[in-house]
Amino acid sequence: MLLGKYYHSLDAKNRLVIPSKLADELDGKLTIAPSVTEPCILLYGEEAWRAYYNKVTSLPASMVHEIARYLFSGAQQVVPDAQNRIAIPTNMITDAKIKHNIVTVGIGEYCEIWGEEVYNDMGIGKPPENMLEILRSLGL
Repeated sequence: MLLGKYYHSLDAKNRLVIPSKLADELDGKLTIAPSVTEPCILLYGEEAWRAYYNKVTSLPASMVHEIARYLFSGAQQVVPDAQNRIAIPTNMITDAKIKHNIVTVGIGEYCEIWGEEVYNDMGIGKPPENMLEILRSLGL
């Protein structure tokens, strides 16, 4: 399971070092994709990406083609090098408003890659106001 929050930076070639605790959980073939809801980049291991793909392609036929085209045309498969680095395409960096510093957040089945400034400005690391209410409603 992909868990934790890690602070690091892009190198001069726009490569991101995947933290070792996350790299240990991810398999060799990774997929990066722009988020459709937030200014961040998503990182999936092969199994999690296949599950995501299967969910999208199981939508009704009238919806699948346009949604799949949009979601999958922006995704790329990447293989980490010996130092667990992956190259992030310039367009994804620009769209996610990443300047240099990165926050990588494990979300269980995938990771979110945020520009540190955006992460902090949006208050991403803060608990939601209604978190206690939601947890209680779930019996937690």
